Amino acid sequence: MSLSRERIALTIAIIPPLVLILGAPVVLYVKEPYVLGIPFNLFWHLMWLLVGPLLLTIAYIIRVKEVTE
Repeated sequence: MSLSRERIALTIAIIPPLVLILGAPVVLYVKEPYVLGIPFNLFWHLMWLLVGPLLLTIAYIIRVKEVTE
């Protein structure tokens, strides 16, 4: 097991929760902008709802590839 691959996978996996938890107060201060016809706050959460699983899949692939090697 490569420690650097493990660390990369962990770093990628921790991005979505941190962004959602720490980014929410910042996003609340954006007042009027709309993205794709929806308020920015809702767009932010929907975007991370789609990007989060993608990043977790990438982290999983990195980790599983490490185990099978």
